[in-house]
Amino acid sequence: MSPAQILAEVRRDPFEPFRLVLANGAIYDIRHPDQCMVLPKSVVVGEVSPTADGFIEWMVTVNPWNVLRIEHEPVRELAGSAI
Repeated sequence: MSPAQILAEVRRDPFEPFRLVLANGAIYDIRHPDQCMVLPKSVVVGEVSPTADGFIEWMVTVNPWNVLRIEHEPVRELAGSAI
């Protein structure tokens, strides 16, 4: 998927949570626009730990061309999570 397509989802107003589905089967839930930074050749996704009170605990860098699709179905929420 092109980086521009992913960036459009991050910048959607109002923001809607979405899920990135990668070719290797990995899934990343984006619950807040601050959780996803799109660059021309990569996408940095901040992962939230279930016990982190909304803080991003670690980051994953993915190749945007490995994203198969974006899903807009309801994204799972973390209890007590601000992000």
